Formats: sequence, structure tokens, C-alpha cells
Amino acid sequence: MTQSFRTKRLTESALMIALSTILSFIVLFRLPFGGSITPCCMLPVILIAYRYGTKWGLCTCFAFSLIQGIQGIAEGTFTAAALGVENGVFNGGFFSGSPLLASFGIFLLDYVVAFTVLGFGGIFRNKIKNKPLSLVCGILVAGLFRYIAHVISGAIFFGIWGEWFFTQDGFYAWGQTLVDMFPGEALYVLYSLIYNLFFLVPEVGLTVVVAFFITKAAPKLLEKKDIQ
Repeated sequence: MTQSFRTKRLTESALMIALSTILSFIVLFRLPFGGSITPCCMLPVILIAYRYGTKWGLCTCFAFSLIQGIQGIAEGTFTAAALGVENGVFNGGFFSGSPLLASFGIFLLDYVVAFTVLGFGGIFRNKIKNKPLSLVCGILVAGLFRYIAHVISGAIFFGIWGEWFFTQDGFYAWGQTLVDMFPGEALYVLYSLIYNLFFLVPEVGLTVVVAFFITKAAPKLLEKKDIQ
């Protein structure tokens, strides 16, 4: 590997992390308990994973995940009020106990894991000949992995809000039906499964559409950069 290649890769990755971070600040829609739709904040770092491979992509996305976590801290995501801490105890459903442990778990799953797995966005670059299609498939897989991370976190740390969420005025009529059909801890999981779909389906869908048309118009973005 030449020094010029390492420098180019590092510079390009830093720029794409910066672009993803900027896009993450542009919120098109935000859900009440976390999760938002952005103008494709995942795409720049996924392009790095495609161009330089999964290993480097995971490293890049890990760096991006830490920035997202810091952004969450700055926005007050981990304050006692935001977490619903009462008398020094956090109660999210499956997990009840130390607010510090809850904050660590949320940071790990909703930020570090959820955004690091975007590094898998380039796994089809050598498996599907159609480059835009291979990128789209990678985005879908990375989006699925991110969804799984959010679902696990949601069920453990926020599941207790399921009944409230499904019975709000203006919610779909089947909300109360779900509460009646899935009492207790089963509702925690169902709530997380459905809640995270509300923002991740449009987020991933928008990313897929934009990625397909951008790479069709600028195919050089999908040029694979292997170790030189």
C-alpha cells in the first residue's frame, strides 16, 4: 500500500464522515422517542465502504457512530428527564436499574452498533455485476442491520412506552387491538419492531432511491479502490 493511497483514502473518508454528519443535522422528520429521517446521511459513509471494502468501511462507520453518539449527548438524549428517570432509577421495560448503565446500553446499541454496521453497505461490490444494484442491495442489508440494533435497544430500554404509544389519540385504530393482544413484555418487542419502522423505512428507502440515481449519473463514485 503506497503512502499516497493511504492519504487519499483517509482524506476521502474524513470528508464523507463530515458530509454524513452535516446531513444528519438536517432533520426532515423526528419521532418523539428518538429516530429521525434525514436527507440520506447514511449514504456518504456507505459509499466509502463500497469503494474501499468492508473492513475499512466498518472503521469509517465506527468513527461516524461516535460522532453521532456525541451529537446525541449534545442534544440531551441521555439526560435524566429525557430517559424518564424517577428517584434515580431508570425503568425502560426489560431493563430497570442504573441510569448510567442504561445510557451506556443505549449509546452502544443505538449509536455505536447501529451506525457501525453501515460499513456492510459494500458487501455486494464483488458479487453483483450491476454496480448501482450492488450498492442498493448493500444499503438494504446495512439498513436491516441498523434496524435490528435499534429494535434490540428499543425493546430493552424503551419498551415500557409501548402501551402509551399505541393508545394515543389519532393513532391507528389497531393500536388498542395490539395492546390487548400482546400484553406485558411481548408488547415491548412489538412496539420496538413497529416504532423503528416508522423512521427507518423512509430513511433507507430515500437513501436507496438517491443512491441509485446518483450512481447512475456519476458511475465513478462506484469505482472500487483496492489496496495498491
